Amino acid sequence: MFVLLDAFALLYLLVPTLAFQFFILIKNLQLKKGITPSDRVNVPVSVVICARNEFENLKKNLPSILNQNYPYFEVVVVNDRSWDDSRFFLEDMAGRHARLKVVHVPENDKFWSGKKFALTLGIKAASYDTLLFSDADCRPSSQNWISEMMSGYSTPDKQIVLGYGGYERKPGLLNLIIRFETLQTGWLYLTSAIAGMPFMAVGRNLSYTRALFFQAKGFSTHMHIPSGDDDLFVNQTATHRNTSVVINPRAITVSTPKSSWSDYIYQRRRHFTTSAHYHLTSKVYLAIYQLSRMLVFLISAISLAGSVYGIDDYIVPLLLTLTYYSFRWYSLVTFGKLSGDGTLGWWYPLLSVAVVLVQLRVWIENLIFGSPKAWKRK
Repeated sequence: MFVLLDAFALLYLLVPTLAFQFFILIKNLQLKKGITPSDRVNVPVSVVICARNEFENLKKNLPSILNQNYPYFEVVVVNDRSWDDSRFFLEDMAGRHARLKVVHVPENDKFWSGKKFALTLGIKAASYDTLLFSDADCRPSSQNWISEMMSGYSTPDKQIVLGYGGYERKPGLLNLIIRFETLQTGWLYLTSAIAGMPFMAVGRNLSYTRALFFQAKGFSTHMHIPSGDDDLFVNQTATHRNTSVVINPRAITVSTPKSSWSDYIYQRRRHFTTSAHYHLTSKVYLAIYQLSRMLVFLISAISLAGSVYGIDDYIVPLLLTLTYYSFRWYSLVTFGKLSGDGTLGWWYPLLSVAVVLVQLRVWIENLIFGSPKAWKRK
């Protein structure tokens, strides 16, 4: 009787937990509709890129942005106090490309420093109201990147378009973990936006209007935080009405991944702290999401142990949790195809454990040493 009550207790916990998780999973299926947008919107757009000592990346990636197949756009590159050859390269490119506008940030203690200040200067220098952001180490996946992202503005109420930014495929475990963590993060924030709960974005592939930026007073509420030019701004301004999602292999950006564990951990430590500054609704939503995942895992472990010992009452909760994990696996595989990395989702059973271990290390290091204060590691 005691065992029977335990099994029923698990079911009482499991049913509402799985209902929430399956709601998110089902919303993820709607991302498929973004593969071929029905509406094309040729609004003038300013592509804004901040760069600090990114000479090599600018030389490699800037031409693919300048050569986009789109009628009305400019590229604004903010050279943020670089001491490499970025200035000379950008001035030479600006002389040969009428679409390119260069803004130089001088080294001056009187100014705010950091990426948010540089972005603000780029936004003020932009000629058009619609802004599209990327990074110097990013390249578009196709010549139609701008066109695809602008399709998110197919209705007049949209002010924010969320895109996906992936990483180059390279050999090694580190690269696999970086790409998979990015896949999981993208899956969550894009699916949540479809479900009516937009809470973050990545600056490697993000668009919003300049009017929205000035209406929100820019980054003023979180200028003191090194990170968050992307997710904190979106968390502050995005709603289910003004936000759309564009995800397909032609609409993504591809970045150069970190090549050392120390650089990757530093990057994750810097990004890890911004969620503490999300508004309350997002915190509650993410807490429910993470707690429900933990609860499903614990119930699946208990049910598996009970089934191994031959207790039939645990078979039903075990089958329910296995159904959930199968559905989630399928969802990640499908999302991987949409994001241009078709085989990555298949690694879910193994890499999800590795990602949790990395996140645990990041949390411990931030707890001991505090969060990093600089935009880029010196």
